[in-house]
Amino acid sequence: MSAQLRTDNTEHGPEQDSIAPEGPRAGEPAHAWLVLYQPGRAPRTVALSGELTVGRHLGQPDTAGHLAIQNDPAVSRLHALFVHKAPGWCVQAAASTNGLFLDGVRMANGAVQLLAPGDEIRLGEHTRLVFHDLHSRPADRSHTQTARPVPDLTPAERRVLLCLCSPVLDGDAFTPPATVAAIAAMLYVTESAIKQQLGRLYLKFGVDDGPERRVRLANDALTRGAVRRADLQSFRSETGGTTT
Repeated sequence: MSAQLRTDNTEHGPEQDSIAPEGPRAGEPAHAWLVLYQPGRAPRTVALSGELTVGRHLGQPDTAGHLAIQNDPAVSRLHALFVHKAPGWCVQAAASTNGLFLDGVRMANGAVQLLAPGDEIRLGEHTRLVFHDLHSRPADRSHTQTARPVPDLTPAERRVLLCLCSPVLDGDAFTPPATVAAIAAMLYVTESAIKQQLGRLYLKFGVDDGPERRVRLANDALTRGAVRRADLQSFRSETGGTTT
């Protein structure tokens, strides 16, 4: 399910019809929402009903499941992720340039924090998100998770990972990673060799079997900080190539 975006001039909870999302169905996360604050703009209410990414507005049309932040260039392309886990709603800090702050404390890249009603998430120069949840109890901060470490990579594995993630330089937060064929062409090796390297990367990053394995690997590498935008720019400059 995707996040529903609305604009309103109040921070009151979803007991008001103008803000309230539909009630949760059986098995769905409890009612929760964010209020976006920026100087000179009306507060904007974002109903949380599924995974939501937050990042800088890049001029593309609105995308379901993504909150595009306008008028704040200090917000990264992909800055934060909101997701519902067993304990409740959580925020995860992406590998952003300027960091993500929860109630004034900077979160480590990749860290996951359980949210409590009233928590303030700050990103960029002047953007704030305040979390609200009708059914939440005070957060048990023992559920906080630290960023998983970056595994040791061979030079060949790192080159494959950089190729995999390099389309991020050309698109938005939802740009698909490079295909096996594109990586092979960029590195002048066979597709079989790339598949072998990807197999080792899946093991090192703990990416289970299932659909969209390359997508999950690329997202994990970016979230952990194994690949950063500066790395991708440097790699592209050295190789002079693209994956398109």
